[in-house]
Amino acid sequence: MKKSLLILTCCILLSALSTRVSGQESVEIRKSVEAQIQTLSSEFLTHMSSSKYSDAAGLFHCPQAYTSVKKTGQILGVSKLLKILTDEFGIPTSCKISEFPDPHYNVTVCGGDIQYWEKHPSQLQIPLEVVFSKENEGQIVILFSNVFNKWEIRAVAYGLPAQRPGAKERIMEVMAKMFATLQPKPQKPPTEKKYPIVLASHKLNESGIKDRKYLYKNEHSRG
Repeated sequence: MKKSLLILTCCILLSALSTRVSGQESVEIRKSVEAQIQTLSSEFLTHMSSSKYSDAAGLFHCPQAYTSVKKTGQILGVSKLLKILTDEFGIPTSCKISEFPDPHYNVTVCGGDIQYWEKHPSQLQIPLEVVFSKENEGQIVILFSNVFNKWEIRAVAYGLPAQRPGAKERIMEVMAKMFATLQPKPQKPPTEKKYPIVLASHKLNESGIKDRKYLYKNEHSRG
């Protein structure tokens, strides 16, 4: 992804910061956050394109209270789910900023758990229109949170346009494969009744998360 594209994105998403501080301090804050967001976005997309899922998973925020064993477990769990995203959607190309995203059905991967993120609700996000090598036109949203003065990836959502025939069913299929990966014991695939697909467009809402740990299905409502 071109640097100018990411910088433009950050300027759009971080404009609210200028209302909280003024003058040179505001400029310095924006530049600092833009640089961090730009670096994280570039590294994540590069790792995904190179099938380096463990490296991509390592960019996700991990709660400080986690033991080394639990941190390793999160990276392993997230990396497995990121691989499924690539296996199912393919490699994203032709990325461009989506300032006013159309409704999409999304499946989201995140570290931590719902109780943890309820304590840290603040987030920034970069919505991207992309072309997946296997699913054609779609959307990627990268969410960032600043916990303990460090910007890190909070979650990543892959989505398909709601108007596309079969998009909802396709997302359900991907979700079923993810749940099967996290819970390898034989079981019935998640149903729409148990894990409802919510029409999505822009802002993620953690209250819609249904899984305990790594796999999130969130509501993405137009902001």
